[in-house]
Amino acid sequence: MLKIGEFSQLGQVSIRTLRHYDEIDLLHPKLVDEESGYRYYSVRQLDVLAQIVLLRELKFSLKEIKSLIQQDPKIFTAALLKKDREIEKEIQRDQFRQQQIQQMIQRMQHKGNYQVKIKEIPAFPVISLRKKIKSFYHEGLLWEEFQSLLKKQGLPFPSDSNQCLTIFHDEEYLEEGVDVEVAIISSKKAVKPLQMKQLPKIDHAAIFYVEGNYHQLPEAYQAFAKWLEEHPEFQMIKTTRQICHIGPEHTNNPEEYLTELQIPLISLTLT
Repeated sequence: MLKIGEFSQLGQVSIRTLRHYDEIDLLHPKLVDEESGYRYYSVRQLDVLAQIVLLRELKFSLKEIKSLIQQDPKIFTAALLKKDREIEKEIQRDQFRQQQIQQMIQRMQHKGNYQVKIKEIPAFPVISLRKKIKSFYHEGLLWEEFQSLLKKQGLPFPSDSNQCLTIFHDEEYLEEGVDVEVAIISSKKAVKPLQMKQLPKIDHAAIFYVEGNYHQLPEAYQAFAKWLEEHPEFQMIKTTRQICHIGPEHTNNPEEYLTELQIPLISLTLT
């Protein structure tokens, strides 16, 4: 038998915590001397205490721990595996946050130089696939579906990235349910679910390029907003077009991406 002080030292848990565990019926002493009130623990109880300490480190509540250590080993194992999956998700979220921190630092240290040019974009025919996708990060899956449909209809996919574009139809930024259309410049015939249509001429489009990964797009749009402020004679309208000159299908290095943004404008001086 071990006195509470000895049990505390060997189990690396304070006496105050051991008394608290006793009060909440989590871990009782093996013996309490009626005359002196001294608490004694068995050596075997160190294993139970070690389990409690580990479960606390794994963010289990004391209520959950009390239930688990009294359960069948299979139930205990299942609970541990569930917690393992939760921790894995937390790790992924933390890694994503770390990436965001590093990207923000890089953007602060290397501010992009976005030169906005006004161009006229002529009308041209396209074959397209338009859908509401889960989020902007699912655009790649839409392109894969588009290419598969083109292949089934015997339609070639252009090797020149300038012949491919993405059109964003939402008037506002959405976290989910994004209205996206992927298209290729083509005058060939296609059947549903693919569409054949003529994209209208744009008299004035703000054209600028984003070098590097897609996380820099917010910074690019901020730069464009400042440009708009400096050019009150123009007003943006919806249906932004995006051309990926260099993307995931061209390189494994996101810092080598090159994206062209085309934002239709209205000239207020002509209205």
